Amino acid sequence: MAIMRVKSIVAVPSKQQGTSLIELMVASVIGIFAISIIGSVFITGQRIAKDKGIELLLLQNLTSTMQVMKEDIQRAGYDGSNGYSIKLSGATDTIQVSGGVAVGFVYFREGSSASKDHRHIVYRKNGTRLQICEKGTLVSEDLLSFNEVTGCYSLFDDSLIEVDAFSVDAHLLEQNSIKTTLTDISITASIPTAGVSKSVSVSVKQRNWQ
Repeated sequence: MAIMRVKSIVAVPSKQQGTSLIELMVASVIGIFAISIIGSVFITGQRIAKDKGIELLLLQNLTSTMQVMKEDIQRAGYDGSNGYSIKLSGATDTIQVSGGVAVGFVYFREGSSASKDHRHIVYRKNGTRLQICEKGTLVSEDLLSFNEVTGCYSLFDDSLIEVDAFSVDAHLLEQNSIKTTLTDISITASIPTAGVSKSVSVSVKQRNWQ
């Protein structure tokens, strides 16, 4: 019997080519470039968010301070139910402006500390600070003059916020024999460490208590 020999054929795999050093270097450069772009965008976004936060902080401080001043000025001259307006001692008008950088007035507020219900108020710029000075008296016969209103403190955090400008202008309005005062106030403040500055202004019409 004839024996046939079958020759097995073994497939020889083709030669595989590995990644070259140049390709690795190119891929590394592209990766580093992409990471740099992403990092730069992230840092820029963080800086913008921080700047916006500082601007918002400054604007909130200015707005809240202006609101307090507005409410105070609207009370200027009020003397309970007596039906007439009171003024600081020696003042010709209910709202007294000094040098365009300070404003003072007095009003009655029942229930103040030590029963000193006649509350004297002065807002003024002192250097880079915006101050409120206040002092109370028991009776209207003891009303203080503008310069006698002491007990001042800053309305902002002096270590953070500087007041660059504060201006006040009050002028009398008269209609049908009714007199009232319109007071224009403007404040410009900044946070020097962040290079941020904001301005706010308001016009306040004083209530007529007569």
